[in-house]
Amino acid sequence: MTQLVEVLMTRKVVTVNPADTLAAAASKMKAGPFRRLPVVEADQLVGIVSEFDLVRYADALDSTLVETAMTRQPITVMRSDTLDRAAALMREHKIGALPVMHGAKLVGIVAAKDLMMPEPRPLPEWDPRNRR
Repeated sequence: MTQLVEVLMTRKVVTVNPADTLAAAASKMKAGPFRRLPVVEADQLVGIVSEFDLVRYADALDSTLVETAMTRQPITVMRSDTLDRAAALMREHKIGALPVMHGAKLVGIVAAKDLMMPEPRPLPEWDPRNRR
């Protein structure tokens, strides 16, 4: 029997708004702890922001908006997709998480660790409080 994404996805998704600062996103990631946050505006998924994005702007987290650093139109899965499909998408696109949709609504997120997969590329160790 094939398992569906909805079985393993995280349902209580922490999100950020495109107008939030990267410092706010970093704070939410650290509190989570998460490595990626879906970006939602007016109940619509508009992007995803990751630790990779934060590292690129490490010297300007307080002054850079999420919309500047986020990946727009992220690759997603439906909650009714199979875990195999989610894993294949992550491998193909070398990404570590997928927002989970039900129609146009964000209903969850599934990460590589949920599927017991390694991260596609190592995320740098960093602490936004100790930035240069």
